[in-house]
Amino acid sequence: MLSCLAIVGTLAIGWQGWRVFEAERTHAGAVEKQLHDHYSPILARHLWDTDMDAAERTLQAIASQPGVDYAELITQSEQRLSSTHLPLTVKPARVLEIPLRLGGQPARLGTLRVMLSDAKLFSHLRADMLHHGLLLLAQLALAALLGWRLLSRTFVLPLETLSRHLHRYRLGDANARAALSDSRHCQEVETLLDALATLQDRLADQDADARRARAELTAQRDRLAEQVADHSAELDHLNRFQQLVSELSTRFIHVTEDALDGALTEALTRIGTFLGVQRCYLLTLDSQLAVQETHGWHAANSRPVAELLTLYNAESSPWLVPQLARHSVVILDSRTPDSRGLSQEQLTLSLLGIATVVLVKVRVPHGPLGFFGCDTATPRAWSEQEVALLRLVGEMLANVLARRLQLRALQAARQDLEDSNVRLHRQARRDALTGLANRLHFDEIKRPLFDSAQLNRSPLSLVLCDVDHFKAYNDRYGHPRGDTCLARVSEALRAVFRRSNDLIARIGGEEFVVILPGADRELAMELAEEMREAVAALDIEHTASPVAPHVTVSVGVATLDLARHPDIEALIDDVDSALYRAKQQGRNRVIGAD
Repeated sequence: MLSCLAIVGTLAIGWQGWRVFEAERTHAGAVEKQLHDHYSPILARHLWDTDMDAAERTLQAIASQPGVDYAELITQSEQRLSSTHLPLTVKPARVLEIPLRLGGQPARLGTLRVMLSDAKLFSHLRADMLHHGLLLLAQLALAALLGWRLLSRTFVLPLETLSRHLHRYRLGDANARAALSDSRHCQEVETLLDALATLQDRLADQDADARRARAELTAQRDRLAEQVADHSAELDHLNRFQQLVSELSTRFIHVTEDALDGALTEALTRIGTFLGVQRCYLLTLDSQLAVQETHGWHAANSRPVAELLTLYNAESSPWLVPQLARHSVVILDSRTPDSRGLSQEQLTLSLLGIATVVLVKVRVPHGPLGFFGCDTATPRAWSEQEVALLRLVGEMLANVLARRLQLRALQAARQDLEDSNVRLHRQARRDALTGLANRLHFDEIKRPLFDSAQLNRSPLSLVLCDVDHFKAYNDRYGHPRGDTCLARVSEALRAVFRRSNDLIARIGGEEFVVILPGADRELAMELAEEMREAVAALDIEHTASPVAPHVTVSVGVATLDLARHPDIEALIDDVDSALYRAKQQGRNRVIGAD
């Protein structure tokens, strides 16, 4: 009988050892899979969040897995974290190096280096073999003792009683255990039954604990996977938003002032569409907090921004606009309980179909106060990262408005400069006293007019006049009255030479010249005589003149003759000679060139 028990025990120990070995080997493979599927994403998230304490705890959890001797985390900056000191006495069976990436992104955040060894596997195997061997030996010893006791006592009846009760016994059945306890049998059988019941109770408790642990681990794994997915989606959303802001900023750098308003509207459209809001706008306020300029976008079936402003009086806002003047970002939810005196704003926004509004102050140096805003029809929680990017959008729009102010100031300065140049050009070619053209203007225009008349063979005449005895006039009446006299004479010339292409110029102190394009000799002589009479009709007193008691003029006239006048200087010489002869013949007369 003992030989049979020994053979059975040996076979049982061998079979149990094979089961334990297979279980340990399967678990080692599961550990390697778990390193890839479970722990590497968690470590990648810790590296992304720069949470090195959590990474170290995760390494300790990896090192506690069966078959893992050593776990080490190597970051991209060559920073190393390890579970324990690297063992020097045990040679690892294999080394795994697992690259750490976040959410399928190509960027590598670090490397998980794990040394796997069979030492722990065989250690667990030996421990399990020893445990089961001792347990089986204890059972065999107990069976041998019972057998010896049964053989020495009444054997059949206790075994039959035991058999009946064991057939009816179920795990956790209190009635079966009570019936078993009440039955009368030998003390050895009763002890064995108690031991079996205790063992089964312990196995049931261990099974329940294992089930609970597996359920908790599964739930924790699902929660972690959900958090990783949510965080990855949020990071992707923020990354695309940041790329959009960068693209818009680059475009605003090269946009012209004429296209700036269109570019602003397009930018607000793209931002509003990306964020999924119902309106996106940029408003500027004057010093009285009244809306000065509006750029906006609205989704389909939503009120336009301009219509919204007619329904919401921002100037009389008791809370929102003053808060925006003091803070860079204001977020208001129309459905949250009123705790800051927001009841009026909340009621107004709720009536307008706005659940949440976020406003970012846009401050332009030396420019108007503005704000960039988005509103939604349903409640929305804005994350800190989104608010930071909205601040970035506000800064971008502030730069755009500042650049527009600079462009407008530059354009105004350029226009002022052009106007000043025109005025300077006119002033440089005008006589300050009479307002007539001066010698510079006469010298610039005489040659082109002569060349044109010569080319087109059209008439061209010059009239040259001089105020008689003007030096004596100044000596008698003084220079101020002399200036007045010249001004009145110039007005008389303007009254006579009224054609649009006639040019009257003061080329000396009291000397005037008139260019008459298209005027032949007869017309020129007629106009010159009319001019002489107009000056005499002014009846300006001139008692120092031997010619007349009033101011008079002497006039010379010359008309272009292509045979005698090869250039303008020849024509000027003729009209000057005619004036000289008028003075020689007694002044106060008109003389034409021969």
